[in-house]
Amino acid sequence: MTRIGPRMKAAADYVRANPGCAILPVAEHVGPHGSRQFGYATVHRAIRAGLISAKRTPRKAYVLHAAEAVRS
Repeated sequence: MTRIGPRMKAAADYVRANPGCAILPVAEHVGPHGSRQFGYATVHRAIRAGLISAKRTPRKAYVLHAAEAVRS
């Protein structure tokens, strides 16, 4: 079982408020002082935990959506 911390929840909340966004704005939102490196790690943990679903586009970018479990 994965522990869900406040930053992972913040990432999921951001994606729920902005469906279809990319990873970068979410990473900047949840990283301390806009830290992309920490933010990217947090977003990827949230994806692995099932809070966020990520679909890869033909341009090799990711489109994020809130997972069904988070929406309810």
